[in-house]
Amino acid sequence: MNEFIFRNNEVCNLIQEKRQSDTYRDLCDGQYYKNHPLEPIFGTIAQFTGDNLGLNGILGYVESFSAKHYCRLCLTDKVLAQEVFSEDDPRVILRSRNLNEKHYKYLADNPNENSCYGFKRNSVLNTLTYFNVSENFVLDIMHDILEGVAQYEVKLLFEYMSCNLISCDSIPQRLYAFNYGYLDKNNRPTKVNLQQAGNSIGLNASQTLCLIRNIPLIFGDVVPEGDKHWHLMLLLLHIVNIIFSPCISEGMTIFLKHLIVEHHRLFKELYPSRNLIPKHHLMIHYPECIRQIGPLIHVWTMRYEAKHRFFKKNQKKKIQKPDQITCKKHQLAIAYHWEHCTIKGIESGPVSKELLSDLENGDFISEQLHIDLSSELTVTPWVKCHGTEYRSGLVVCLDLVDDAPVFGKIVNIFIMDGIFFLASCMESEFVEHLHAFSVFAQENSLVLKKPDELFYHKPFDLQMSYGNDSLFYIVLDCYL
Repeated sequence: MNEFIFRNNEVCNLIQEKRQSDTYRDLCDGQYYKNHPLEPIFGTIAQFTGDNLGLNGILGYVESFSAKHYCRLCLTDKVLAQEVFSEDDPRVILRSRNLNEKHYKYLADNPNENSCYGFKRNSVLNTLTYFNVSENFVLDIMHDILEGVAQYEVKLLFEYMSCNLISCDSIPQRLYAFNYGYLDKNNRPTKVNLQQAGNSIGLNASQTLCLIRNIPLIFGDVVPEGDKHWHLMLLLLHIVNIIFSPCISEGMTIFLKHLIVEHHRLFKELYPSRNLIPKHHLMIHYPECIRQIGPLIHVWTMRYEAKHRFFKKNQKKKIQKPDQITCKKHQLAIAYHWEHCTIKGIESGPVSKELLSDLENGDFISEQLHIDLSSELTVTPWVKCHGTEYRSGLVVCLDLVDDAPVFGKIVNIFIMDGIFFLASCMESEFVEHLHAFSVFAQENSLVLKKPDELFYHKPFDLQMSYGNDSLFYIVLDCYL
């Protein structure tokens, strides 16, 4: 299939409505544009995204994070970074266009110098009219947190616990025996290596995110309340919940700034002989970067890494560039995906026809949908809406009342002129020590909701803490 570009909404809608039409074939052959000439659309770069090393390289900064000035956003050196925990500190000098120009001029006047305040060269991107490297506010929370700070601090926490609270062998036993739930069954940590050198524990980003969210439920019963090392992990979880949120208010960025200051200060108090790593320092810039370009989860590199995985799995030789066969496989995979994906973005499990009168809550459904009890409904155990899977037994957030989420457990899923969830409302109470909501079932509290009527689109698992089979908890992946 020839490649083509979606040049406006009209073209996109034509493809979605009827792929097998003559118009679709004309698009592939380029005939559509011959008959429908369009005005050219011009654009420029708003932000450049990538991992830390890639961004430092393309934006002209030093490509070593052991350098004196490694930060792309300020001139804080690596010694001062152990003491400065906020951009509000007067010792923090933020980079700017004028300041960068002085550094570029110094490098031009002194060709024997390798770098100047973290710069190696003037980036070619500065020749653009509407872009300058000093205004690139992208920070990669995947590598900073999930493959940096989180693994570093989890390793330190486990070292502390093995010396004071629990045997060394019990830590991996609990990690592997814990039930992480249906949604995280593919992300559960499979091999935690606490003996390897460095700051890593041998997990990928998805496994790390799954682990740190569930650490309170796994080890909360052996850690006494008020423990400072435990409080450090809870502070990190609060930070993670904010920066991984798809929507963040300005007030939350102020709260985030104070959380990061408290977290870094407590880290230096608990581990005076340990240095904050460069990714710790980058965290102090998160609040301002979010105010400038929005939630950082929209520019992280997780999706790019997922794209790379296809080539890593299919590449036979370990070389930098994919070979021709791998590229052909990728083209075929993309073509197959486009030809077989559903236009409405809805998939479902096996369906069955049920009389409304035969269902346990048929009277309630009849009243809510204004249909007769003799009507038939299509029932399914699971449904996937635009990539998000909902399944009976999972929990959804129905509403937010007084800043507290209202949860509902999905009882049934119906398809009738749309998708409906029959959910049983639950009472909830946030347990700080476990960083989770303790939930309780309510009597006779059913609601009927469509997917687009939910307060938050992602479902949650009902989980139990390690060794406790009487209470259920919900672990959030962001602030609602």
